[in-house]
Amino acid sequence: MIEKKVVLIVASDLGFMCWLGLTLGAAGFEALPAKRVSDAKHLIRDFDLHVDVLVIDPLIEGAEKFAESLRRAPHHARAIAVTAGTAAAALATPPFELCKAAPGRSDSRAAADWVYAVESQLGVALKTALNF
Repeated sequence: MIEKKVVLIVASDLGFMCWLGLTLGAAGFEALPAKRVSDAKHLIRDFDLHVDVLVIDPLIEGAEKFAESLRRAPHHARAIAVTAGTAAAALATPPFELCKAAPGRSDSRAAADWVYAVESQLGVALKTALNF
C-alpha cells in the first residue's frame, strides 16, 4: 500500500481550504485543514502527523515561526505560502517557496487566473518538495 503524502493547510479562508483540499485530494494527497497555527500544532501532536508539505497563509499570526519550526523538524516540511493579501510578494523568501497574491472576491476573471496560477505553481512546488 502506498502511503499518501500529507499536506497541512493553514488558512483563515474556509473556501480556499476546501478548494485546495479537494484539489489535493483528487491528486492523491491527504489534505488537512487548520484555521490557526495553534490548531495545526494540535493536529500534528494529537495525530502524530508527518507533514510533507505545509501550505500556509503568511499573514496568519505565527506563520513564519511555525513554518521554520517544521522546516527544522525531522520530517522537513516544505512551506508554501498562498495568501489573499497583497503582502505576498514581500514574503517570497524562505521559509516560503511559493507566494501568489489572490485577487478580490468580486473580480471573477482575476480569480480564475489566480486559481490556475496557484494550481500550476503548486504542482511544481509539490514535485520539488516531495522529490517526484
